[in-house]
Amino acid sequence: MFRVVVSPLVMGALVVAVSMLTSGSATAGWEKPPPEKPPAVVTCDFTTGGGWIIIQEEANDKANFGIVGGCKNNGFYGHANYVDHNSGQFSGLNVNGPVTAYLDPCIGGCGLQPGYRDLCGPASSNLFGPVFFRIRTRDFGEPGGDDRFGIKLVRQSDLMQVYLVPTRELGPPGSTGGGGNIQFHFPNPSNTGPNPPPDEFTACHMTDDGLGQ
Repeated sequence: MFRVVVSPLVMGALVVAVSMLTSGSATAGWEKPPPEKPPAVVTCDFTTGGGWIIIQEEANDKANFGIVGGCKNNGFYGHANYVDHNSGQFSGLNVNGPVTAYLDPCIGGCGLQPGYRDLCGPASSNLFGPVFFRIRTRDFGEPGGDDRFGIKLVRQSDLMQVYLVPTRELGPPGSTGGGGNIQFHFPNPSNTGPNPPPDEFTACHMTDDGLGQ
């Protein structure tokens, strides 16, 4: 069950390749909304982070990211940037856009703890045109090697999945390598989201299929 954190993110056959990632990726396809579930209202917070990940599925190439997102003054705010440096068909992929939704995916529990958070929004991309992104983060404490990051993209025009990197450790000491830090921030009085909140699919234009933990 998902909870939205409130109150107080043709290439044709080529795009299918990214769905063959070995770390629990999902089959590429058109996103369809899940059965409607009423969102629950919980206290909001915010997340910041930056660093790089190793993409073993792309010959151990590297991708960099920088994010900030959360709730503020009865709405969502933030920004995300992601650059894939691999040497294959996604070489030089650059995704850049505002965070327009902030979710608690309720992995291992919901609510106020430094757990998983998903950042969603529209973005420009140099390979796929306009996309929606869904970024998954997890703050596992300092110094950050065990923190986690993953990203999923769908085209805005038809909600076709075009890119997926399942969630993985920043490491070391994480086993997947990389570097950086995800920082979960407990709320201050200004961290309030929209009420009523949007449902998951309206907020992100996709499910979290394939993002993993």
